[in-house]
Amino acid sequence: MTDLTNKFKSYLHIIQDSGFTAEDGSDGFKGNESSTNKSKETERLRLQDSFIKECYDLLKSLTQLRKILKSVRPSYMNEDEMSEEEKDDVDTELRLQFQQYIQKFRLMERYENERQRLISEEFLSSKAYLKSFFQGISSEKLTLFHKANNEFRLGVLKSLSMWLNIFSSEFSSMQQERLDAQRKFEALDFNSGLQNVVSVSSVSQTPVVESTQEEVRHYEETVSKLTQEQLQLLETEHEEMLNKKNEQLKKAEQLNKTIIDIVGIQHEISAHLQEQSQNINSVLDNQEDVEINIREGNKQLTKAKKSAGKAAKMMTYMAIIMGFMILFLDYIS
Repeated sequence: MTDLTNKFKSYLHIIQDSGFTAEDGSDGFKGNESSTNKSKETERLRLQDSFIKECYDLLKSLTQLRKILKSVRPSYMNEDEMSEEEKDDVDTELRLQFQQYIQKFRLMERYENERQRLISEEFLSSKAYLKSFFQGISSEKLTLFHKANNEFRLGVLKSLSMWLNIFSSEFSSMQQERLDAQRKFEALDFNSGLQNVVSVSSVSQTPVVESTQEEVRHYEETVSKLTQEQLQLLETEHEEMLNKKNEQLKKAEQLNKTIIDIVGIQHEISAHLQEQSQNINSVLDNQEDVEINIREGNKQLTKAKKSAGKAAKMMTYMAIIMGFMILFLDYIS
């Protein structure tokens, strides 16, 4: 009989190799199946909203607005390149555009707060366990996903708020520099006017004394021809005129100080009015938030009343049923 040991061993090696290959194939199939399940879970957890896109668009628009602010700042601070009317137009355009961005940011902030409130009620409460069980997703994964997503979105809103505050501070500093420059210019203008008044009055107060010898001689001859009474009368008139000019000079100085004070008060009033307008806008926004919270509170109160009414009815029905059962048991006994 021939020796078939070598053939048997070769067959055994072939069977073992095929078994290992099949096992590896089954492991690969299991890995593909697990990755497919993970992708399905990821698709279930994916949020189908445009919040991130809207935030990115707002950040891009705000960046463009900051570039415009930086490009227009040199001309804005130069008196020769831009007039006051053009500066007012720049202020108006930038303020209106910035207000639109703030309104858009507040809308997204309200949307996100409302979404997180609904998420906390639907998925992060005790009721979420049954929903996650029926959906085939573990409650721990669901809770971890929504908490991480909420923190990420709040971080996006905080970064947008930071950029809005940066632009607001830059824009306010540019306007404040303009107001300071206007105050300095007006103060210099009034001081130069006052110096002109002083110089004119001083020229009118001093006697006319020419530098040439002929005019001095002519003046001495004219004075020598006058009598003592005429000289005293002329001196008296000159003193009266000098006193009048001094009084006019004091009035001009007081008027100059009053005008400077009025200009300063006017700038303070304008700054105060701008601050009040910003406060009014914030109060209006807070009022809208309060109205939304009141409506939500009324809805929750209505739901609570309905649930309390249902609970009271259930207690009443249970009491009636228990009463009938007690009477039935008493009747049987």
